[in-house]
Amino acid sequence: MAYVAIGCQGLLTVVLLVATASKIRGARALRSFAASLTEMGLVRPRAAVPLAVAVAAAESATLVLLTVPATRRLGFAAGVLLFAVLTAGVGMVLARGSAAACRCFGASAEPLRRRHLVRNAALTGLAGAGLAAAGSGVATAGAIVAFAAGALAGLLVTVLDDVVALFTPLKTARENPWRT
Repeated sequence: MAYVAIGCQGLLTVVLLVATASKIRGARALRSFAASLTEMGLVRPRAAVPLAVAVAAAESATLVLLTVPATRRLGFAAGVLLFAVLTAGVGMVLARGSAAACRCFGASAEPLRRRHLVRNAALTGLAGAGLAAAGSGVATAGAIVAFAAGALAGLLVTVLDDVVALFTPLKTARENPWRT
């Protein structure tokens, strides 16, 4: 079961690294994320920047806790809490019928959809699985493979909207440059 925890750790590490970096890479990125929180109807404009900073700080703290061996279990627990809150936020936005863009992993014009809710719920579950499976006594080679597999899956999670777009047919000739 320790390999499951290591795989979950790899996945969550990549997801949190990309999410955090996309928000703190510059003032413009943080303001864009803050604006999306207002567009989603989660906060008033005045509270958007403080909430954006709090989300980035929570993601950063969870990332650090996950990557330090002595605090890995605490990192999984923090991940459960963080992703549960993010899942609830997406659920609230979807319940209101908002078409606000998801800026979870940087600049995106893609509005929040049910898949974002499922993604966040899955991340909550994976953090819980990592917490339940965390242990010791693994072979180094197995740990490397488990972490790498998890990290690759995490990378796919961060580009979920792009993957979905690859398999979504274009609707009009204007949207499809190959059609005449």
